[in-house]
Amino acid sequence: MGVDIETSMKVTNSSTTLVSKSGQPVVTAFQRTLWVLNTLYYVILGIVSLIFLWIFCDLSAINDTQYTLHLILSTAAYVPLMAVAIFVFAEDNVAALYIPRTKRYSIHGILLLISCVAASIGMAVMVVRKSENNRSHFTSKHGKYGLASWVLLFASVLTGIFAANTRFFSKVFRPVILKLFHNLLGLAGFAMGIAATYVMVNHLRNSLSSSALTGMKVGLIYVTIWSAVYALKSLYGQIKGVFS
Repeated sequence: MGVDIETSMKVTNSSTTLVSKSGQPVVTAFQRTLWVLNTLYYVILGIVSLIFLWIFCDLSAINDTQYTLHLILSTAAYVPLMAVAIFVFAEDNVAALYIPRTKRYSIHGILLLISCVAASIGMAVMVVRKSENNRSHFTSKHGKYGLASWVLLFASVLTGIFAANTRFFSKVFRPVILKLFHNLLGLAGFAMGIAATYVMVNHLRNSLSSSALTGMKVGLIYVTIWSAVYALKSLYGQIKGVFS
């Protein structure tokens, strides 16, 4: 017997969940597809993160502690920490499907803060290392992208604190504007951080086969796009809210 579906879309745990007149959720083929793609996202994110960690630990035998620490912390700040911090708000996030949105804000804030601390320490140890060897700072593409990302990430954390405490700042800034800048700065910082990571991947040729290197790049691109797609949707709504 077919299920009579209401014409309107109701939100349960996911915005793509239809609800029958009896109140029972109906899982659509579209939603199942999103769940599969989101599960694939976590699988690829885990594989990419573990491969990075394995390579960095393997290279620690020939690299000094400062350089190894820079590699691990600066990479982990974006993959997986910031990627998950952004993706936690995805409506069909299988890992957070039954987590209330209020708790997702807390998870987002904690992950973003840890990401910022990791990026800061990772950059700091590299600056100290280069200073000790009388080398210039932030001259390569990797260094410039990394510095830009850290500035944007730090600014995103600050605006996030303001956005989370709108009751104190609502007289100065509209809440939607704070959320817009937090989202925009966070996405820009994430993009620059991934760009720096992507440049760094090209230096791992001696640690990976040609096919594995290509796989890492494809995986990194997939994680980046899938992490940002829901945030971009939210950004569009915030921009509309600013002018409404």
